[in-house]
Amino acid sequence: MRALITAAYLALTGSFALAASERAVTNAFADKQGRVHIVTADGRDRMIPPEKDQEGVEKIQVASDGNTVAWLVDTSASCCVSYPLPTELVVWRSGHILRRVDAVRPIWGWVFQKNGALIAYRASFPHGGWSGEFVLMDIATGKTLGSWDHPVNENGNDTDDAPDEPEWAKLVP
Repeated sequence: MRALITAAYLALTGSFALAASERAVTNAFADKQGRVHIVTADGRDRMIPPEKDQEGVEKIQVASDGNTVAWLVDTSASCCVSYPLPTELVVWRSGHILRRVDAVRPIWGWVFQKNGALIAYRASFPHGGWSGEFVLMDIATGKTLGSWDHPVNENGNDTDDAPDEPEWAKLVP
């Protein structure tokens, strides 16, 4: 009986280890057609269908949790320019799209925080001196946890003096 219990335990823990390794992301990239591919530890290449009006993707990153990937989607859906802008941030986790962030302005930089639980991004106009609004979001709920506007001087240009800049915003490229 003890041998049977031990064998069942080993089989069960081995299947958990196999399931965990299947979910781990080893690589994420865009192909020549601009489609995102997510490669898992078991060698599977999951191609993510393009978003509506997608013309390309950029800034693909894998979170330190090994299960979360995000990227910016470039579209020409803007009224004011003739070239694609990063208008959407897509977050994928463990086999499906978990969140789509559509900012009012283009998203120029973003970063995972807290092991992939949070995402911080910077959205701004395509032209001008304003660095924009920085937003901290809980990925699972989509709830905004913080927001901060980079200060500008009387001419509308960024100032270097931002003593109230939150630590999470300093990490956004």
